[in-house]
Amino acid sequence: MKKHIFLAGILVMLLSSCSDFLDYNENSDYDQNKLFNTTWSNTDFVTGIYAYLPGALNDVDGALRSAACDEAEYVWPTSTIHRFYDGSWSAIRTVDDKWGHYYKAIRACNDYLENGTGKDWKEFEFKKDYAKMMRKYRNLEWEVKALRAYYYFELVKRYNRIPLITKVLTEEEANNQVPVDYQTIVDFIVRECDEVTEDGRLPAVYNADYDNETGRVSKIFALALKARTLLYAASPLNNPDAETNPAKWIETAKAAKKIIDAAGSWNLSLVSFDRLLGADNYKEPEMILIKRIGDTNELEKLNFPIGLEGGKSGNCPTQNLVDAYDMKEGQEMNESEPYANRDPRLAYTVLYHGGKTAYGKQVDVLPNGLNGLPQEGATKTGYYLSKFVNISVSLTANSTTTAKHSMPLFRYAEILLIYAEAMNEAYGPEGVTDELNLSARDAINMVRGRSGLGIAALTSEDVSSKKEFRQALRKERMAELAFEDHRFWDIRRWKIGEETTKIKRVSISKAGDKYSFEYSVTADRIWDDKMYFYPIPQSEIYKNPKLVQNPGWK
Repeated sequence: MKKHIFLAGILVMLLSSCSDFLDYNENSDYDQNKLFNTTWSNTDFVTGIYAYLPGALNDVDGALRSAACDEAEYVWPTSTIHRFYDGSWSAIRTVDDKWGHYYKAIRACNDYLENGTGKDWKEFEFKKDYAKMMRKYRNLEWEVKALRAYYYFELVKRYNRIPLITKVLTEEEANNQVPVDYQTIVDFIVRECDEVTEDGRLPAVYNADYDNETGRVSKIFALALKARTLLYAASPLNNPDAETNPAKWIETAKAAKKIIDAAGSWNLSLVSFDRLLGADNYKEPEMILIKRIGDTNELEKLNFPIGLEGGKSGNCPTQNLVDAYDMKEGQEMNESEPYANRDPRLAYTVLYHGGKTAYGKQVDVLPNGLNGLPQEGATKTGYYLSKFVNISVSLTANSTTTAKHSMPLFRYAEILLIYAEAMNEAYGPEGVTDELNLSARDAINMVRGRSGLGIAALTSEDVSSKKEFRQALRKERMAELAFEDHRFWDIRRWKIGEETTKIKRVSISKAGDKYSFEYSVTADRIWDDKMYFYPIPQSEIYKNPKLVQNPGWK
């Protein structure tokens, strides 16, 4: 009981928002000697560091970040998610402000690395499980380094030039940190990932030597983080030479290929898409890191279609997203049945008219239908969210239920798509080398060829040029990784913001037994190139004038 009380206290301390990073005295909250003087207190402290992982069921004021790009629209106008594209976003009126959140996480990592490591626990050396205890204890150091690298990635992709802090600071030191450039942070993340994946450090799999524990960061995670970080660094937003110099793309491909080559020995493989969506998906061999969330019905409350008891609608997929899903091999589109014979990932991701939803009902988005306009909160796009929403959850007044949820942060399909993109940019769709002997086209076809999809492989005629493959790759990422917090960032790293402001919708009507589908495009979203990076919160610049605001922001 005392252990659990201590952990709760640590989590409360770590997650408290009453103090800001640059206004904080690093040494003021607790007695270090007491905090790290037992093996379990070290473990519990590191558990608290894990609590900062992304992967919430709503990212911004009830909405997913998908609703801030062309993946979805959020139906309720009062949500701050709309600031991303309505012109009201600023350094004072921030959205998704994670500056303090991730620097608190980094502070906790630095604290542990300075004060919780390097102990031998000699008082336990004659216990029979001493070797395992020490193995697990030493592993905490590498876990924390990997987590710190991840939190720096989350910061740098938002804010660009940020302070790089690797030690515990006084308040005065914290308020005088000078930001470093993007590439310096990338180099740091790569070094940390290389360090923790050296032999004898992070394990690829948590087997009996670690009590078969799940949810901990692994060697595979650190390699995946390295590959994703290098992909962002190679992309046009962060690499002025992206079109002419393949060096960074080659480095990215090599990082991803290291995982691909070892996948068999690490029990890492693609699975049928339906197996990725349930609460037990963390057991699947495709998953690299999952954010596991306990019993809740938050996602269902926020996304069950309006018209269902307990549902308030929310993140509504766009026709832009629906268009990313191909027909099954050998099938052609029927305009009167546009959802028939489609890539099965569509039905797992998007709830469309006639699809099954909670309480055994079918979605009806016809005008005046159960889930249709003009009722307040009804979808404007013609769709509701399906992916990760558990339709077995009940939100009825007398029998409310909950369910566990698991949100993928890294999985094997992304690694294959990282490799495919990097290889195409470096060598084109078919190019290979002795070391990088899997072509871009073969890699993307591994994803498209996963069990149960039945969609055609891309041929050399389909993607005969680097440009054609680039478009196919971007479409594939949109279909495969929808609502996993990739599209919003892909738009930025590819610098295609201006191309993604038009949101496509569908309106469905019925005359007799015949359905008609009318498509429209909105023109009310605003794009400004300053939005490729977030503004640094003005409150942080007031505290530390050495911070430099990103261009265009006030």
